[in-house]
Formats: sequence, structure tokens, C-alpha cells
Amino acid sequence: MPIPLRHLWLFSSRDSSHRIGLRRAVLLLGAMCLALVAVAWLPPIQWLHDPASYLPLHMLLETLAIIAASLVFAISWACYRRLKTDTLLSLACGFAGVALLDFSHMLSFQGMPVFITPADPEKAINFWLAARGMAAGTMLWVALRPWKASGHSFERWAILGLSLFAVTMVYLMVFRHPYLLPRTFVGGQGLTAYKVSLEYLLIAVHLFTACCFWRSMRKPQPFNVTALFCASLAMALGELCFTLYTSVTDQFNLLGHVFKVIAYWLLYKGIFVEAIEQPYDQLIRSRAQLQATFDAIPDMLFELDERERIINCHASADARLKVDPKQMIGKSMPELLSGDLLQQCRQTMRNASKRGYAQSQPFILERPGQALWLQLSVSARKLGGCPNGHVLLVRDVSLLKQQEERILHLAHFDSLTGLPNQTLFRQRVTLALGQARRHQQSVALLLIDLDHFKHINDTLGHRAGDQLLCAVAERLRPHLRTEDILSRLGGDEFILALPDIEAQGAMHAAQRLLGDLLKPLHFGNHVTTTSASIGIALYPNDSDNLESLVQHADAAMYLAKQRGRNNVQFYTADLQARMSRLMELENALRTAIERSELCLYYQPQWALVGQRLTGFEVLLRWQHPTLGSISPAEFIPVAESSGQIAQIGHWVLKQGLAQLARWRHKGLDTLLAINLSAVQFRSTDLAEQIAELLESYQIPPECLELELTEGTAMEDPAQARLQLSSLRQLGVRLAIDDFGTGFSSLAQLRHFPVDTLKIDRSFVQDIDHDQGSADMVRSIIQMAHNLGISTLAEGVETARQLQLLQQLECEAIQGFLWGQPLDCASAETLLASQNSAAILP
Repeated sequence: MPIPLRHLWLFSSRDSSHRIGLRRAVLLLGAMCLALVAVAWLPPIQWLHDPASYLPLHMLLETLAIIAASLVFAISWACYRRLKTDTLLSLACGFAGVALLDFSHMLSFQGMPVFITPADPEKAINFWLAARGMAAGTMLWVALRPWKASGHSFERWAILGLSLFAVTMVYLMVFRHPYLLPRTFVGGQGLTAYKVSLEYLLIAVHLFTACCFWRSMRKPQPFNVTALFCASLAMALGELCFTLYTSVTDQFNLLGHVFKVIAYWLLYKGIFVEAIEQPYDQLIRSRAQLQATFDAIPDMLFELDERERIINCHASADARLKVDPKQMIGKSMPELLSGDLLQQCRQTMRNASKRGYAQSQPFILERPGQALWLQLSVSARKLGGCPNGHVLLVRDVSLLKQQEERILHLAHFDSLTGLPNQTLFRQRVTLALGQARRHQQSVALLLIDLDHFKHINDTLGHRAGDQLLCAVAERLRPHLRTEDILSRLGGDEFILALPDIEAQGAMHAAQRLLGDLLKPLHFGNHVTTTSASIGIALYPNDSDNLESLVQHADAAMYLAKQRGRNNVQFYTADLQARMSRLMELENALRTAIERSELCLYYQPQWALVGQRLTGFEVLLRWQHPTLGSISPAEFIPVAESSGQIAQIGHWVLKQGLAQLARWRHKGLDTLLAINLSAVQFRSTDLAEQIAELLESYQIPPECLELELTEGTAMEDPAQARLQLSSLRQLGVRLAIDDFGTGFSSLAQLRHFPVDTLKIDRSFVQDIDHDQGSADMVRSIIQMAHNLGISTLAEGVETARQLQLLQQLECEAIQGFLWGQPLDCASAETLLASQNSAAILP
């Protein structure tokens, strides 16, 4: 398989930018060498020895060479203003002299008319050698001199003058003093040794020159170095032909002239490509690229002269900015614009003239059926450093203006309901408070929280919840005065500021809102009724700043929810004290575990049959170093509302099971009942947590009973069944605490895998004097027995209560009658005493 030329050292050792030209040069030189060998092997061509036959061929070849050399000069001379390359100019001027000498050689050839002196071979050869010497010297000068730009305009005249001076000197020697020149040709004998030696010297110069060009091809060059390299070798081959001929009309002489024409053509080609063809191709590509760029720009572009007339126009691809360039060219700015638009355009052009570039503010252009927001970008155009008009880019910024307005709207309005957001609400309310301060007026702040909104999200999805919020916003809007300010704080909370209104008016407005919200609301494909809890704070009675008013209204709203929802509460000083207490407890609770302020107490649970201890319920106590003993009824709701209940609940589980493990290590077995909070019960990994703790403390599952309130179980009965089933699979016991307060139905309860129902103390306390409570306890016990579930009564404090529970066949009790909550040591003592006998308090 032949090796590709690019893999040969001849090509791979040169820079890639020269390889294509070098490949062509090698092929051309190879063809020339083959032609030289072929001519050497061919027999002499007899008709060439006739001067009359050879003369026309000689004139043709010399004319072609003279034309090529003249073109090299003409093109380089004309392009010097742009290229500013003195090396290229040296080549051009040198070959201008070569063209003159070749022309003199042609006129001096044997058989031509008298040219100052009679034509003869000696005269023709002298002009020939002078031309070849000037060509060789010029090529060597170009090869050795760096190809660089010159900043001196007089250099081209100096170089041309030097070339013409050399030609003049040759004319003087050949025409006036030919006897001073050595003989180059002897008739009947051929070339002299002097002539042949000069030819070989010229060959050596051309070869050295070619080597210099070859060396320079290791790097990219700013000129067509491969053309000059090939031309040098072609000239060397031509000079070789002129060492071989015996007659000025033989085939070697003819081939030498052909090679010279080829060399000159290579020079012309290199100069033409460098000076004209390559820049022209670049211009075409630049114009195509510029046109593609214009086509891709969705803007109008105008070029204006110094008199504000349009001299060029690029139409936009946007149909809204479509114009006919032919109709625009030649028109002036006053013909297209008027009034403020013209003045704005001219001002932008004046700014561009000062700074080079300027941009106008967006402005509206009214067109039939539409109004466009446009913007001008103007750059000053200069010619020779002097102002020569402007370039205007007209851009449609209508979409940007719409987006800007959208961004401004999003920055100040709620994206869901369209109501003012918190930023805008604060700005407007702050202004309203300032006006109220100046005019001694009051301002009411209403915090509105929808009741049971979570059920909508859980049952119908968040999309339906968002639709409901929008419907609520629309329901509230008609009740607003012009000066009223309504905003959505987030979630399902709305806040309403009512300037210049007293407490009574604020209450009437709040009650009107509650009544209106109770009417059916249509949202999406759903219809529902909703209620709200509203808290009210008044300026200046409750506070004189917005932040405090919002906090006070929030506290009042929280109280409204505590009092059954769907009601209105005003902020009071007592409420502030309660909220301060809650905040204090919340902050203190965060470090209660770390500071070992929490501890566990254990309340005995007794079986009525046999009056024996069956286990303990774990109760949490908090002893604060400064606040003292804090009731669970006070701090547990704080833990739930602040999100700390999950951490505290997990701590209770760990501490309780750790204590149970210590008792079991001492041989004391019992059942431990631990309450689960609603947050813990909803945890998706609750069963895994319990299993891990049981495994860690080596506790049999049946020794642990988990209690959850009836209300927690009824929040989501389906999910509760799944969670209880996963816990039951662990083997732990399950109990429903505070049973009877959550309005559970028998149909729901029978699907819960529970072991015990704990009857709430509120029924047990009244069982001995309230028939309703007694009937409720009787129904719970009977229902539990029918379902195979045991019962335990809480809060048993009197013997009469105990007697009635025994009659109703309740299985177990706990309460102060048979045992108060005990600390760890006392509970352990009680548990140890059960090994010998039953204890009756």
C-alpha cells in the first residue's frame, strides 16, 4: 500500500500550513525534471536550428516571462499601500528590472532588428546573464530578509530607484563598453567557460535560496513561501538547461526558456494569491459572515451619513419591525421621526459622537394596531479619524418591558393570589401608620388563618389547596375599602390592615369576613365551606410599630384557635404575658435535655382481678433551675408547637427502655407503657426506630406498650391502621389513650390492632355522680369486650370509683387511689416487693 505524501518526512517536517502548496510544488518540479531527462535523451530537433523557426518561439516565451515579471511588479506596487511589506516590494521592484533586462535580451537575440547596437549572441547573453543575476539576487534577498511591514512610504521609491539604477548600469556596460565584458559565446564552439561558470554560480545561488525558503517552512509564514521555494528550484533547473546547449537555437535553450516562464508564473501566482486573491476571498467570507450575522439579528440596522440620511439599511426578520430597505435608503431622520422621538434619537447620536457609543432609553413607537417598545444603540462612524455619520441599531424591547413589569409585579405581589406580598404590605402599612400618627388615628391589624386547611391539601392535593387560597382572596377583596391593605403572609395566613378604624369597627369587619367565608366556596371542580380564626391588634393601643403589631395579632389569632376556631380575639396584656411565658418555655425547653432537667416518673398500673401490679406508665417531668417544676400540661403543647416533641419523645423512649433493661438485669420484669406523640406516630420509620431500641437494650417486645391518643389515631384512620400494623408485627403491645374524647366509631376501632383502651379520666371522675359518665364508661367497656380488647381506667381516686369499675368489669386501673407517679428508686422498690406479695395501698 503506498504511503501517503503527508507521512513522508519531506511534508511532516514542515508546518501544516505549507503542506498543500509543498505537495503541488514537488509534483511540478518532478514533472520538470522528467521533461529535462526526456529532452536529454531525445535526438536533436533539426528545425529548431533554423533561426527563422526558433525566433518566434523565443519571442513568445520571453514575452510571457516579461508579462509575468511585470505583473509581479504591478500588483505589488499597487497593493503596497495596504500590505506595507517592504520584502514583497523588493521582490516586485527586482523583477521590474528583470522584466526590462529580459525585454532587452529579447530585442538583442539573433535575427532581431537593431536595438541601439546590432543583435548578436554575445549581446543577448550579456542581457540574459544580467537578468538572471538580478533575479537570483532578488530571490536571495527575499529569502534572507524578514517578511515584515514598513512604516516608511519613501522605501518603495528607494527600492525601485535601486532596481532601475542596476538596469541602467547594465545598459551602459552592454551598449557603451561591451569590450570590458568577458566573452560568453564563441561561434562554432558554443559557450565559454566563463558563461558556464556563471550559470553554475546562479544555480548554486538558487539552490541556497531554496534551502532558505525550505528552512522557513518549519513555521507559519505571512507569505506564499512554497511558491517562492518552487520558483527558486525552477530557476535552478532553467539555469542548468543553459549550461547544456551548444547552439542558441537548440532544444535545451528552448526548455530553459520554458522553465523560466514557469518560474515567473509561480512568482506571479504567489504574489497574486497573497496580494489579491487571498484578501478577496477573505473579503467574500467576511461579507458572507457579516450578512449571516445581520440575518441572525432580530433588529433593524441603519447607516446614516453626516447629514442624517440613510445610506444603508438592514431589515429585521421580525415581522413587527419589517421595512423595505429600498424605501428607506435616501430618507432623512426628520422624514421618519418627529417630535420627542426625533429629539431623543438625535441626543443619542450626539452622545455617541462624544463617547463612540451610546444607548437610548426605551421609548414607545405607535404603529397602526400596535405599540412597540424600542431602544436605540448608536455608534459613531469615522473615516480617516473624522466623523462620518452613525450606525443605528433599532431593537424591539417590548418583551423585555413585559418581563420587567412581570418581575416588578412578582417583587411586590403574591404570585398565587395576586395580593400585595409582605414587602409591599410593609411599605403600605408603614405609610398608613405614619399618616395615622400625624392625624391621631388608629389602625387595626387582622391576622386571618384558615381553619383545617391542612385537610384540603391532604385530601384533595396541593393544587386544590392553592385554588382554595385564590378563592378566599377573591372572597375577601369585596370587603376592602380603597385604603385597606390585604396580603398573604404565607401558607393559609392572610393579614389585613384597616386604617382609621376603632376596635368596634375592626370587630364588625372581622365578623363580616368570618360570615362570608362560611358561605360555599367554589374552587376548581370542588365546593366547600371554610372558617377562619382571626386575631386583632390595634395601633396605637397595642403597639406603635408594625413588627410588634404583627406579633400581637398572631398571639390573638393563636388564642382564637385555642378557643375553638371560627372566632375573633383581640390582643390583651394578659395574652402578652401568656405568650411571653410560652416563648420562655420554648427557649428553655431547647436545652432541657442537655442540662438533664427532664426526668421520668412511673405510675403503677393495677389489675383489678388479684389486685396485682401489671406495669408502669412512663410520665415526663421537667424541673427547671429557675422556673421550678413545670407541668407536662403546660410544656408538652409548647414542645408540639415548636417542633421539639419528636426529639423529646425519642429521648423518653430511650430512657424508659434503658431503665427497663436495668430492672430486668436485676430480675425485675414488668410492662412499661410509653406515650407516642402525634409527630412520632406519623414518622415513616417509627417501627424501625422501635425495633432498633428493643434490639439495643435487649428488651422483649411484649414488655413494651405504646400509647397514642384517640385523636391522633383518628386524624387519618387508614394511615393509622398501617402504622399500628407495622408496630404490632414487632410484638409490642398497643393502647389507645384518653379513649372516649375522640368520637371514634365502632367501625373504625375494630380495624385497629390494639390491646388496651384507656378510659379518659374525665369520665372516671364523674362516674359516681353523673349517670352520663357512667353510661359512657359502661359502653366503652362493653364495646372493648366485644372486640376482645382489655380496658384500663385512668384517674381512679376514690373507693366508690373503684367499686363501680369493678362492677362494670374493667380489667385494670391507674390513679392516686392505688399509686401516685413514683421516681425511679420508689418504682423499683414497689416492683421488687411484688415478688413476695401483692401490695394494697
